[in-house]
Amino acid sequence: MNESDWKLYCVLRPMARERMCVRIMADVEKTVLDKSLSPYERMEASEELLKAGQKELYWAFGVFSFSRHEARSHLLGLCARELITAQELSGFSQETQEWVKHCLADREVHGIEDLDAE
Repeated sequence: MNESDWKLYCVLRPMARERMCVRIMADVEKTVLDKSLSPYERMEASEELLKAGQKELYWAFGVFSFSRHEARSHLLGLCARELITAQELSGFSQETQEWVKHCLADREVHGIEDLDAE
């Protein structure tokens, strides 16, 4: 990853993490406020959502070290999870943009649901 891409990645990474946390908490909030469920069911469902969210957060951020070496692969994962917008991706070099788009297209063609190997 070139220097300008690395600098942009360093700015976007914490924003992507925040977006993921907001998504997770929105799902939990929706469950907590769901009056069609009993209070116990809401607590159980919320706990499960938080556990799943923590696992997803780990696979999205914990697996990759904050290094320039892994940044490109991590960026791909963030784009696959729609944590980086198309506008933000357009700030990267043409080479990086094309690589991400190519990988995402391959993923779609081959029906790969998740980039992470659990």
